[in-house]
Amino acid sequence: MESIVDEEERRNYYAPYRRLRISASLTLRRSSAPALPFSRSPRLAAAVVAASLLVLLLIAGCGRDVHKVLEQASDAWDSGDYKESARLYEQYIEQNPAGAHSADARFQLANIYYFNLRRYDQARTQYTAFLEQDASNANAPLARERLAEVLGEMGRSYEAIAEYENLNPQDGAERRRIRLRIADLYFAQKNYSQALTEYEKVVEIVPYDELSEQAYLREASIYHIARGQYQQALPVYEKLASETRDPKVHLRAQYGLADCYAGLYRFDEAIRVLKGVSDQGEQKHLDERIAELSQRRREAAQVQNGLQR
Repeated sequence: MESIVDEEERRNYYAPYRRLRISASLTLRRSSAPALPFSRSPRLAAAVVAASLLVLLLIAGCGRDVHKVLEQASDAWDSGDYKESARLYEQYIEQNPAGAHSADARFQLANIYYFNLRRYDQARTQYTAFLEQDASNANAPLARERLAEVLGEMGRSYEAIAEYENLNPQDGAERRRIRLRIADLYFAQKNYSQALTEYEKVVEIVPYDELSEQAYLREASIYHIARGQYQQALPVYEKLASETRDPKVHLRAQYGLADCYAGLYRFDEAIRVLKGVSDQGEQKHLDERIAELSQRRREAAQVQNGLQR
């Protein structure tokens, strides 16, 4: 009797579980979706999870390694080891060419080649690559200007001018500063006509300032020394002499005036200018120059008297 009761109680106890298994079996048979491979294999599931974790750890490790290279490159630059810094930045860019910091790393690498190592060709390559990689970067205008400077250092003046012309600063003083750079490049190429045109753009319709002074000095040099056009040089030297606050520029302008007056055989005016120089350190040279001009004045007077007779 007890065995019959026990067997019945056992069946009643397990009945819900049998129904659950039957329901689950029917659900699986009705489903058209295949079971995942690792759903039947605990070992395979564990292996997949382990592999995923390993990939994540490798990615994190690579990120730390890349960041460490950047830190090492910066530290090498701070310590003055520019070759090592350049090597590390090159390594970072090679390993991470499109990373979040790759453009900034390339810009810094270009600066090292330009300013610290004076490797102009490599600097040109890196500035060009930086501009191609991220033309909208905040440092793009500065990179283009430095590219122009590097090209100028390499003697590729007209390429440098083209890069300067691509700059379009909004500030008027910046535009004049860039125009002065362009003018100096034409001057270096001995293209004096175009240089004068560019210098005039620097000085026109603006008060006298440092940029004007540099432009006037170049203009005077072209008229006086390069071309021997003394009459054209005179007003430029007069402008410099009257406006500059730099004693050295003032002295240069006075000597320029004296030379131009002498070149025009206006010796009295040349001597007058030299006697007005107040720099005591120049006194010996001034006395010699005045004596020379006085002699030339006498000789010119004798020739003139001889022609009149």
